[in-house]
Amino acid sequence: MTDMEPAERVFAREFTAARHTVESGDASYVVTPAGAWCRRVFVIGTLTSRRGSGDVMQARVADPTDTFRVSADWQNPDAVETLGYIKPPAFVAITGRAALMGSGPRAYTTIAAEAITVVDRTARDLWTQKTAGVTLDRLEALERGLSGDGDERIRATIGLYGTTEEDVRDMAEMVRVALESLRPDIAPWDVAPLIGREILLAALGSEEISESDAIARGVRSGLSAREARRALEDLIAAGECYQPTPDTVKPL
Repeated sequence: MTDMEPAERVFAREFTAARHTVESGDASYVVTPAGAWCRRVFVIGTLTSRRGSGDVMQARVADPTDTFRVSADWQNPDAVETLGYIKPPAFVAITGRAALMGSGPRAYTTIAAEAITVVDRTARDLWTQKTAGVTLDRLEALERGLSGDGDERIRATIGLYGTTEEDVRDMAEMVRVALESLRPDIAPWDVAPLIGREILLAALGSEEISESDAIARGVRSGLSAREARRALEDLIAAGECYQPTPDTVKPL
């Protein structure tokens, strides 16, 4: 796959349950029990702890279902520095590479952070809604696969995990629990632009880049091209980014 491949949205319980990786072309994917093939992931949750210093930091980020292990190192110095400034507890958005460490019963998943930004409860709630939607889509695909009607990735997932109907129901219950954490007044159509801005701002970094590169980074972080373009316009209008030249942008 190319670098334009979007980041997957997965709940922590699904991600931490992953025990298999699959090589495809020049890419390695962490395959989850619900059928997410994760090369990169985008998550929002509560930073509950962080430790480390210098070029390496570790953190734990909780969503409504479980906790992600997150690391940041010298390969992404901005993520290391940003994480060092954030005091738990805080809502954070993280885009990073998915990895499975170790093997057998002691294996565990991690996210190698590429970008980290502080967000708010509204952003967390919308991420939960969107992640619930894509997870249910994957579970429906798994159900079709159990009936013999699935694509290559679905068949591979079922083969790796020996998925059963009971497993699908259990993961659907995970989604229900996650949705129960939402504020009752949350309105997706009101907060969608906000989450788009947060996602793109986290992906932009600090350097001056072209508008097309900015949109590409938004796509790699899970936005559609239209969402990334709108988010960029909103960031410029809000004064969070400026244009050194007509065709470039730079976060303030």
